[in-house]
This record gives sequence, structure tokens and C-alpha cells, in this order.
Amino acid sequence: MRASTDERAALPALIDRWVADGLITSAQAGRMRGDLGLTEPAPVTGRTGQGHRRTALVVEALAYLGGVIVLVAASLIAARYWGSLADGARLGIAGGAAAALLLAGFGVPEAPRPANVRLRAVLWLLATAGTGGFFALFADRVLRFDGPAVGLTASVGAATLAALLWWRLPVLAQQTAFFVAIALVAATAVAQLVTRPHLPGLAVWGTGVVWFLLGWFGKVKPRRPVLALAAAVALTGTLMTLPTGAGGVLAICTLVAVVVVAVVIRDLLLLVVGAVGALNILPAVITEWFPGQLAAPLVLLAVGTLLVVAAVYVAKVREKP
Repeated sequence: MRASTDERAALPALIDRWVADGLITSAQAGRMRGDLGLTEPAPVTGRTGQGHRRTALVVEALAYLGGVIVLVAASLIAARYWGSLADGARLGIAGGAAAALLLAGFGVPEAPRPANVRLRAVLWLLATAGTGGFFALFADRVLRFDGPAVGLTASVGAATLAALLWWRLPVLAQQTAFFVAIALVAATAVAQLVTRPHLPGLAVWGTGVVWFLLGWFGKVKPRRPVLALAAAVALTGTLMTLPTGAGGVLAICTLVAVVVVAVVIRDLLLLVVGAVGALNILPAVITEWFPGQLAAPLVLLAVGTLLVVAAVYVAKVREKP
């Protein structure tokens, strides 16, 4: 009983610290104290928590703004002097930028505040993209690769870093970077091995389907954005297979599957992905199959109507308890 009393006495200070660190809001803290039968803290604590949150938001906004300004400045400098730079200087700039972003992410405080996590995720996302650019430049200027080999080298380098960063920071941004890089690895590897132009799209489609299944069975989380992202990549892969006849069939089947799954599981985000996919896939496929006929706009009209009905249905069902 003594230990229980001591733990209860420590709860108010613990809740106050959570508020000050920005982990919970003042309203949430009040509800927690009410449920536990604790007295409310002095008003200064709430103001302190709000001050911490405002400071965190200001710091995060300044970091993003500074990053954008740095990128714009670097782009202007590169556009002006890039052509006159030696290969070593170009590699140094690209690699230095990627390394700076990576180290800046490590420099973000380790406190589990949402602002810190978001800032580190964005910095490392940019570092992954910069790493891909560095390896692309290295493959082109040093290794003298061309075509798909450059893309394969860049995507493998980016995927390797993305995997390490996802392991270090398991959030959606790092997962997305890894998944997109893996899809690019699949596409460029197939393009390097074969000459048929639609097969890289099939590799991208396969990567999206595998990732969708991993999300569906809970192997990769969070489920809802994972399914939407995987569906978007799979639909993008089908677009790359057009205008072949088999590619059109694959695109339509994938589109129908995405919409049906979205309606069945009542996922409005996945339905939006399906709608965007329909806008890109259906005109190309129907024009290819029925050139110059009235069937194309009529089919688009019917599909659009069905998507609206599906969206209304999903929205209504989601509102039910």
C-alpha cells in the first residue's frame, strides 16, 4: 500500500512534465487528473506547456523555412556555375549536401516530441534523395554508366540508406522513402536486363502488390497509408505498361481491385487513390481500345458516377458507430 501511495503522489508531477514536453495537451492532462481524482495544477503549468508547444512549432517552422531557402540558394548557384565545375567538385557538392542533411537529422534532439520526430524524418527524407542524386552523378561521371545502369546505381544507393534510416526511425516518411527506392530498383534492374519497354512497369506493379499484401496482413504498418501508397505505386506501374493490350487489361483489373477493396474496407483514402488512378488510366485505355468512338466518354461518365456513389457510401458508413 505504501508503494501505491508513493506512485500516486508522483503522478501529478509526471503529468505536468508530459504537458511541458508537449507529449499531451493541457485538456488531456485535465481529463487524466479528473479520472485519477487528482487536483488541477496551478495555471502557470498550463501556460508553460503551451509555451513549450509554441516554441517547438516555431523552431520546426524555422527549420523547414531555412531548409527551403538553402535548397533554393543551392539550386541558383548550381544553375549558374554547375556547367563549369569539375566532376570532383560536383560530386563533393552533391555528397556534401546529402551528408549535411543526414548529420542534421542526427543532430535533432532525441526527445520523443512529435516536432522532433517530424523534423528528423524530413531531413532524412531529403538526405535519401540527395544520396540518390550523388550515386547517379557518380555512376554517370565516374563509372561512365548510361541509361538504366545510372538509375539502378542511384536507386540501390538510396534504398540502402533508406533501409538504415527506417530501422533507425521507424516512421511513415522513412518507410515511404525505402518503398519508393525499392520500386525504382526493381524497375531499373528489369530495364537493365531486358529491352522491352513495358516490363519495368510490370516490376513496379509487382513491388506495389507485394507491399500492399504486406500492409494488408499487418507486416508493415500503419495499415491505411501503407495500402494507399502501395496501391498508388501499383497503379503507376500499370501506367508504365501502356499502351500494350496486356498492360491495359492489367491496369483495368488493378484499378477495379483497388476500388473494390476500398469500398469493402470503407477506406476513403484508398478510394481517392483509385479515383486518381482512374483519371489517368481510363482515358488512355479506352482511347486505345475504342479510338474515335463515343464509347470512351460514355464509359468515363459511368465510371465517374460509380466513384461518386462509392465515395458517398464509404463516407456514410464511416460515420456510423
